Amino acid sequence: MLTETRRVNDNMSGEWKWTRLWCVGLLCLCLCLFSANVQTAAAQTPVPPADEPDTNLAIQQLRIQVMPEFDDPRVLVIIQGRLTASDTPFPLPITFRVPRGAQINQMAVMNVSTGATISQPFDAQPDPDDPRWTLVTYTLDNAHFFYEYYHDPLEGEADKQFTYTFSSPQPISDLLLEIQQPLTAVDFTLDPPPTVARFDEAMGFTYHQFNAGALAAGGEMTVAVNYTKTNPEPSLSREQMMGMQGSDEPSGMPVAAETGRTTSNTVPDWAFVLLGAVVLATVGGFIWKRTQAGSVPTTAAAPRVSAPPKVSELESVPGFCTQCGATLKTDANFCHVCGTPGRVDLE
Repeated sequence: MLTETRRVNDNMSGEWKWTRLWCVGLLCLCLCLFSANVQTAAAQTPVPPADEPDTNLAIQQLRIQVMPEFDDPRVLVIIQGRLTASDTPFPLPITFRVPRGAQINQMAVMNVSTGATISQPFDAQPDPDDPRWTLVTYTLDNAHFFYEYYHDPLEGEADKQFTYTFSSPQPISDLLLEIQQPLTAVDFTLDPPPTVARFDEAMGFTYHQFNAGALAAGGEMTVAVNYTKTNPEPSLSREQMMGMQGSDEPSGMPVAAETGRTTSNTVPDWAFVLLGAVVLATVGGFIWKRTQAGSVPTTAAAPRVSAPPKVSELESVPGFCTQCGATLKTDANFCHVCGTPGRVDLE
C-alpha cells in the first residue's frame, strides 16, 4: 500500500510539473505576441504631416533614376540622397514631393555601412498649393535617405512620350538625374539633351545622364522623353527581377492614400495559429491528466491494525504474549514476534 501511495504521489507531482511547464510556455508565447503587437502598433503610428517644410534642411547630394517600362508598364523612379550637415539632431521629419496618384513602394532610411534600406512609416497628403503633387513625410534617423515609386505618365501605343518633372522642397547642392532607355526602344530622344550617356554591359541598358548641379528650394527640373517601342512587355519580367533580387517581391504595392497611408510590418498569421494550437494542447493535456489521475485512487487505505490488548485482558486469554498480545506457538517460552519471555495460558 505504501508503494501504491508513493506511485500516486509521484504521478500527481509529475502532473503538476508538466502543468507548470505548459503555463510558463503559454505565458512566454503571449508575452512575445504582445511585444510584437506593441512594436507593430508603434510602427503603424502615422507620421504627423509637416505644416511647413523645414527650411533649415538642405540636401547635399541627390541621385535620381527614371526607368520607363523597366519591370512594369509604368515608370519606376528611384531616389536616394544625403542631407547637408545640420544643427538639427536626428531623428527629424522630412517631406518630399511625389506625383499625385503615384504608387509609393517605400520611404526608407539607408544603412551607410551595408547600403541596405529600412522602410519607414510615412504620411501622404495632397499638396494644398499644387494639385500635381503629394507631400510625403517620414522620419530620418540619419542623413541618408531612399524612396521609390511608380507612376503612369506614358502616352501613346508604339510612339510613346512622357515628361518627367522633379520638384524639391529643400535646396540641393548636387543633383544628378539619369533616364534609363527601355531595352527594345528605338529613336530614344530627350529634351533637353543629356550631358552624357553610359552603357551597362551586364544588363544591356543605356542610361542618359544630366548633371544638373544645384537646385533651389521649390525649384523644378523637367525632361521630355520620346521613343518608339512596339513590344508592350517591360524590359524585365517580374520573374527576372525576383531572380535578380533573390526575394519574392509582391506583384504590386498599395497606392499611397492621399489621406495618409502608412506602411509597416504586422504580426504574422502563423503566430496566432501557433497560439491557438498551444492553448488547445494545454487544455487537452490538462483534461487528459485529470482523467488519468481520476482513474487512480488519490489516497490509499492504510491497513487497520488493532491495538494490542491490555495486559489485564491478556491474563484471561490462554497462549498470548504479555507484551504485544501475539498468539504464541504451542510450548513456546518466548514470543516469536517481539521476543518477550513468558506467556499467559488458559487455566
